[in-house]
Amino acid sequence: MYIVHMKMVKASEARRHWFRLLDEALQGEVIAVERKGQRIVLRREGLSDTKKAKGSAQYKKLLRVPQADEADRWSWEWRPERGLVSRRRPAR
Repeated sequence: MYIVHMKMVKASEARRHWFRLLDEALQGEVIAVERKGQRIVLRREGLSDTKKAKGSAQYKKLLRVPQADEADRWSWEWRPERGLVSRRRPAR
């Protein structure tokens, strides 16, 4: 039997420090968020290499987007005369 150290935080604190808590969970910390007497546990899930490979192969079948590798190169911009318009960012 082993004892796992668990970090306890209230929901209000978790909301203020969400990204820091996510980073800690990714580093192996187990975090319990408590709200109204109920607890939610945040921890990193370990996947075997076979599950990772299988999942990524299935995920590729879902992507049917032309020029998917350029998906992060566009954004939206507000222009008073035209409203919301798409805008391309330069390649990285």
